[in-house]
Amino acid sequence: MRKQLLAADIKAMLFNLSKDISDAEHILTELDSAIGDGDLGMTLIIGFREIEKYLKNTSSESISEILKDCADAFSEKAASTFATLFTIMLKSAGKEAASYTAIETREAASMLNAAVAAVQKRGGAKLGDKTLLDALIPAAEVLTKAAAEKKELPEAVQLSLAAAQAGAENTVQLKAKVGRSGYLGDRTVGQKDPGAAAVVIILQSFTQYIC
Repeated sequence: MRKQLLAADIKAMLFNLSKDISDAEHILTELDSAIGDGDLGMTLIIGFREIEKYLKNTSSESISEILKDCADAFSEKAASTFATLFTIMLKSAGKEAASYTAIETREAASMLNAAVAAVQKRGGAKLGDKTLLDALIPAAEVLTKAAAEKKELPEAVQLSLAAAQAGAENTVQLKAKVGRSGYLGDRTVGQKDPGAAAVVIILQSFTQYIC
């Protein structure tokens, strides 16, 4: 178990995430085909290929710089709504980490909250709109609570992941209100939001590395 994360850990986590996204491509494609364009899985794979290229060639030991540069690399080739929001998440987390040399629960919570705020500012969605925020917001809230209770990182991220998973499952019963899925209205009820599912995959990958 890792109680703190250094720059080398961030690189390793992103490499692992690239593989986990590739492994989950069929799941994301199936979910996105039901209420979206069906390109979410492949778009993320394309973006993460660029992240891998960057990581293989960078010597940076700055957590902030690594995250922001990965966001830039990802955005160069990945084009979709979720890809745009994922870029924003990485970039905002990187900015929040400007003074961090190590990440523990408090820092992780601050970075995740920064990502939430940036996504909400960009898209205008809120909890219950059947978007990735239905997984991301609960995860951030639980992580923030864990930080306040001084829980160590492994326990904190497991609790946060469980909240994200519950939030993603809850989107099955929701009707999409924003974005492309919003045009389908009632037809989206009964389908899990693909963006929320992607958030769970991301957090699950990070949690597996930490724990």
